[in-house]
Amino acid sequence: MSSPKILQASKTGRESYHHGDLEAALIDAAIELVRKTGPGHLSLRAVAEQVGVSPSAVYHYYPDKDSLITGVGDKLFIDLAEMQRSALSKIPGKSARAARLRYRELGRTYFRWAYKEPNLFRLMFGGFCKVDKEGQHIEEEAFLMLTQCLDDLLATGLISPEMRKYGELISWTSVQGASNLIVEGHLPPEVFESLLDGLELAMIGRKK
Repeated sequence: MSSPKILQASKTGRESYHHGDLEAALIDAAIELVRKTGPGHLSLRAVAEQVGVSPSAVYHYYPDKDSLITGVGDKLFIDLAEMQRSALSKIPGKSARAARLRYRELGRTYFRWAYKEPNLFRLMFGGFCKVDKEGQHIEEEAFLMLTQCLDDLLATGLISPEMRKYGELISWTSVQGASNLIVEGHLPPEVFESLLDGLELAMIGRKK
């Protein structure tokens, strides 16, 4: 089913968009193209053709491919964060058990998204999207949720202050690395739960 934000151009070629609709439609179209054909085939011209507008209309919002990819990446990070926030909301409470379950579920949801949307995952983490100079998406809500989960582990006594300093680095690289290896076919999907077991053991140690 077509996105409700994508409107058809008139027969005269005049783009029939309200202000703001076209920008959203371009992002939606770009996401669909990447989902179907992979990030390497994304282009401004292909997006324009998909939406039904002239290439010049695309250039008004995205002057080059990098800016379009950045816009797509921003939208995908928002979508990922929404999925993770929904998953975490099902594990309420301030107990150590709840904190532990949320930490594990955050990684599991990340992997589920990557496995379900391999081409979108490749766009975000395959060198297409630019990241900040430290290589971390530290301002993205998905990353901030990881920080909160780690803070909860610390507050409930499950990890030490010494281990907390390395929490984001160890957690993100472990989940990201395993997800990438599975998506690219180097590991079977079922090993991801084993990765979470090992990550918990490394971060928390024996069950407390």
